[in-house]
Formats: sequence, structure tokens, C-alpha cells
Amino acid sequence: MPPTRPLVLFIEGQIDTRALYSLALSAMGFDVVAARDGDDAYRRAWEAHPDIVVTDLAMPGYDAWRFLQDLKDDPDTRDIPVVAVTRHVEQSIRERAERDGFAAFVPKPCPPDTLALELRRVLDGIVHE
Repeated sequence: MPPTRPLVLFIEGQIDTRALYSLALSAMGFDVVAARDGDDAYRRAWEAHPDIVVTDLAMPGYDAWRFLQDLKDDPDTRDIPVVAVTRHVEQSIRERAERDGFAAFVPKPCPPDTLALELRRVLDGIVHE
């Protein structure tokens, strides 16, 4: 069974957006650790070992593709699923995200309840694979 309150690492450069999603996801049954940029996110992923990570492909201060690869290269973080939330919805970007190992690809704008459902779907899939 997935954790009752899965720990989400939410990476977002905009403080208001970060606060909104953190509050909303918390109200929907998740514990949330927020990060402002890629360097902060990688440190938090390594320290907190979240159940799932949510990041924009346009992550500030770090390339999201590099962030994903760094997580996958580290034995302590390689099994953490990473969900891409992005305005870049071109088919080629979606295909690359899937090929490179993102667990899900969610187009923006994405209401918090839609994101929460996708996170649960990914977590359920991880458990039942």
C-alpha cells in the first residue's frame, strides 16, 4: 500500500505558486517539502527521501532533465518517481520526458486536485508494478 500521507517534494521557483500547491496538496492528504530551485531540490531529495517529486521542466537554477538524471544516478534516490508539470506540451517533449524516465507528464495549467489525482495514480502504479 502507498503511504497514507505520501511525502511530496514540490519544486517551484515562484513563491506564491509553491505556497499554493504546498497548502493544497497538504489539504489533500500529502506531506509536502517545497524547494525553490534545483540545487535546493536535490539536497532535499537526498535528505528527506520523498515518495514522489513534482517539478517544472523549466526548473530555476538547474535543468530538470539533469535533475532527473542526477536522481537516477544516485542509489539513494534512483527509485523516487518524478512527475513533470510544464507548459511545454509538444509531443516531442512529452516523448522525451517518458523516454528519459519521468513517471508522468502533466500539462500546465494544472489545478491542485488534478495534480493530486495524478500523484496518487503514479504512487499506486509504483506499488502495484
